[in-house]
Amino acid sequence: MKRFLLLIREDISRLAQMSEEEMQQDIAEMNGWVEELVRFDNFVSGEPLENEGQTIGKPVATDGPFIDSKEGISGYMIIQAENLEQAAAIAAQCPHIVQGKISIEVRPIMEISQES
Repeated sequence: MKRFLLLIREDISRLAQMSEEEMQQDIAEMNGWVEELVRFDNFVSGEPLENEGQTIGKPVATDGPFIDSKEGISGYMIIQAENLEQAAAIAAQCPHIVQGKISIEVRPIMEISQES
C-alpha cells in the first residue's frame, strides 16, 4: 500500500469559539473515525496542530481582492491506501467532512529509495 498525507483545513476562528463540550464532541467524532481507520489498517499516524505557527521562506505576493479567510491547517494524518482514489474515499468518510466543518487535502507521499 502507498502512504498519503491528509492535511486537515478548517476555520480556525470556529475552533476558538467552541465550548469545551463542543470541543469534546468534535474530538470524540474524530477519534471514532480514527478507530475505524486503525481497524481497517489504514491509519499510520496523525496529530492535531496548535493554532500558532510561522511561515519560513520567500514571501509570496498576489494581487487581490480576496475574502479575508481564517482557514488554517488544524491537523494532519498519514494513512495508507491502494491509490489516490481510495485515499480520497477514506478522507471523504471523515464525519467532519460530512458535516461540512473541514476540508481535507489528500497528497501522495513520495517514496524515496534508500540506496546502501
